[in-house]
Amino acid sequence: MKKQNLIFIVGVVLFIFFLIALVKYFRVSDNQQINSVMIDNQQKDKNGTLTPINNGITPSSVAISSIDNTANTNSKTMSNEINFVPNTNWSDKTLNINGKQLTYRFGEGNPPEVALNPEQYLPRGDKDGIPYVTPKAEQQLKEFLSDKNLPELLNKCANFVNNQVIVQNPNVPREQLVSLMNNSDFDIENYLVIDKETGRKTINPNVDYKINDFLNTLNNPLERSPLVMQCFGLNRMDDFNKIQSEFQQLGREYTNTGAGIKGSEWKNQFENQQNSQ
Repeated sequence: MKKQNLIFIVGVVLFIFFLIALVKYFRVSDNQQINSVMIDNQQKDKNGTLTPINNGITPSSVAISSIDNTANTNSKTMSNEINFVPNTNWSDKTLNINGKQLTYRFGEGNPPEVALNPEQYLPRGDKDGIPYVTPKAEQQLKEFLSDKNLPELLNKCANFVNNQVIVQNPNVPREQLVSLMNNSDFDIENYLVIDKETGRKTINPNVDYKINDFLNTLNNPLERSPLVMQCFGLNRMDDFNKIQSEFQQLGREYTNTGAGIKGSEWKNQFENQQNSQ
């Protein structure tokens, strides 16, 4: 009797082990089936890496795409970086203008043969002044281009703005993006040129307009957080304001803007200035 009971108990235990093994078998089989379905729903790329076939639109693929795009953008913009080095050396020139040999020296204004008298270019009465390069304007131009902080501003902010323009116009060749800043825009030889018709020194309007737009873009009064604070630095506004002020002073001197002065009043002022010297 005892032997029969023992055999019965052993049989029950074996049956229980059999059931446990059976359950584990089906559980593993189901997992393998699920894994095989997931693998079948993927395709391998040429490098053997599994990628989703649903156009890659998954949270992970979006993250990878963003990283790849950022890397591509950084690689592209880095290749477009310019090392800005303003040139402040304007060489003396002797040119044949309208059959005359004229000599030009920096800081001396225009040759006597083509120079204008102050009453010819300054504002007077209801008449505005006309653009004219005076010795003072030449010195102001050199001071602007010689500002110790200008190269850093350009290398940080001009490159930043350039890169934004390039990214926003991916299908336009770089040479066709006329708004891009270049070293030639800060070359005094390209900034201060000779007008072949009048024979007088003049400010290159294309360069002047580009720089004016660039500085206004960096410090747009309508924006609460000027762009210059992002690319140049939060604590560099004083340095930027000095650079912009130098540029504006040059503009006022060159364009002769301001209140009109009557001819007789100008003559008296000019004579008083001459007598006081």
